[in-house]
Amino acid sequence: MKKFKKWISLILTTSMLLTLSGCDKEGEGETTEDPALTAVTDESGNPVTDEEGNMIPEEAEPEKVYKVGFIYSNEVSDGSTNAVFENAREQIEKTLAIETCYLENVLVSEIPAAVRELQDNGCNIIVSCSTRFSNSITKESQASADTHYINFGSDTSNANMSSFGGELYQTANICGIAGAYNTETNVLGIVADPSSYNVYGIVDSYVLGAKEIWGAQTDVRLNWVWSTDEAQVKASVDDLVGQGADVIMCYTESDIAAKYCEEIGVKVIANSCNLPEIAPEQYITGFFFNASTFIVDTVRAIKADNFVSTVHSGGIAAGTARLIDFSPNSREGTETIASKLYEYVKSGQAHPFTGEIKNRDYKIMVEKGQQLGFSSIRDIDWLVLGVTKVSDFTKVIENPTPSDMVIKE
Repeated sequence: MKKFKKWISLILTTSMLLTLSGCDKEGEGETTEDPALTAVTDESGNPVTDEEGNMIPEEAEPEKVYKVGFIYSNEVSDGSTNAVFENAREQIEKTLAIETCYLENVLVSEIPAAVRELQDNGCNIIVSCSTRFSNSITKESQASADTHYINFGSDTSNANMSSFGGELYQTANICGIAGAYNTETNVLGIVADPSSYNVYGIVDSYVLGAKEIWGAQTDVRLNWVWSTDEAQVKASVDDLVGQGADVIMCYTESDIAAKYCEEIGVKVIANSCNLPEIAPEQYITGFFFNASTFIVDTVRAIKADNFVSTVHSGGIAAGTARLIDFSPNSREGTETIASKLYEYVKSGQAHPFTGEIKNRDYKIMVEKGQQLGFSSIRDIDWLVLGVTKVSDFTKVIENPTPSDMVIKE
């Protein structure tokens, strides 16, 4: 009897397999096989059948749904750096058909709560939009492996996190030449947020560009400010103008300074991609990250299940660091001079941090003939000779206002 049952089972199994492969007498050579069909099997690997002898198909695994959450340290409407991330968010929705949302005004101490809030809202990809968050986001990525992270300003990666930055110092150097070429007083002003990405590298490279025009006579005044403190930013600009600066370079994560320069009639260079709109009469040129490509490509790779963690950086040649078109109001010849240097930097024939370079204390920081690589430039914490005065307008915020943690789309 046992032997008989064994043969019956074999016949049923063979019959079902022939049925699935489409081998019947009426349609020889035809097939109705569904290559995507898989059946439930028992411990021995044999197909499990129902009472009528039909194989029981496995339920198809539903397609994974992705949602991307962005975390901002200030108001989305503050422009500048945020405008770049908002462009990426728009592209993700438009080209990948993936839903996005964001939290704004998030403090560093609130990153764990912000990540939980986004995850509870269905986000399984999180984009950090400020260098202030880079360390906290790295810790979060290690604690939640089921979420992918895209971390701005970090130089580390892990299995579920990629990081990115850019060699903005290249474009800042060209802007320094443009600024020096357009000053009438030979006094250049800089308003910079000390928490901005690679701030010393950007400031120093701008000054080195100015020195290509003015040499030892280069006179740059620097004021440190917090990007979103409007009163502080305006006071720092007024201070520089009072010192004789007639060209202000703004390196902040808001567009307050650039708008104010337009308002008071002072020439401005800034890291904002909409300068022709917010300072049409006074802007000379500017520089910005083209971060959208990397962010969108990373999200696309995650969706396609071929994500590979990486640390991305790029300059002019890679299209990551970009210049804003020169203003028709800039001094004649500005674009010609700057464009030549742009091509030299792009082709690798010119490098802003080529020694000999001294700091404000006349100490040699880059030996003659030596070139600093990007990792070294990213670690710079000194100011180059040519910065003649530094003032700090930042104030300690005793009780910062927490985010309302309201998710917006």
